[in-house]
Amino acid sequence: MVAAIGLSWSFFAHTPSTQVTSQVPKAVAVNDASGEQAALTNEITVFRSPNCGCCGLWIDHLEAAGFQVKDNVTENLESVKQQYDIPENLATCHTAIVAGYVIEGHVPVEDIQRLLAQKPAVAGLAVPGMPIGSPGMESGGYVEPYTVFSFTEDGSTATFAEHS
Repeated sequence: MVAAIGLSWSFFAHTPSTQVTSQVPKAVAVNDASGEQAALTNEITVFRSPNCGCCGLWIDHLEAAGFQVKDNVTENLESVKQQYDIPENLATCHTAIVAGYVIEGHVPVEDIQRLLAQKPAVAGLAVPGMPIGSPGMESGGYVEPYTVFSFTEDGSTATFAEHS
């Protein structure tokens, strides 16, 4: 909901800027369908605007959980969203890719970990808007209720998790 958060697609349209990589030694184990530990998946690539502070705070949550973050600061976020077919109604201020899944917005780490463990047939997860209290959007102890949606390549959505 780009319009709902006061941004237009033109906000995202510029040229690439810099790339920063943060490394964390811990790893996140991914379990296959049989429950056995599969390859370690701890790398996540984040694309974000250089002007967005909440994106950096969301990255802090990822790193604290053991993800190795490849932080791509870019002023051409619109092309990233187009490349990964992010439905416009789900688009927010940052996009991440982990194990072939798209993560859009302030998705909690535990939901990303569940996605990686369950490996559902979806394109990714999204938290539309910028709900107060979601990871990177903390404001004291207040948490605005919000939904994490899964979405498919055809743009259909389903509730993956609810937080309050």
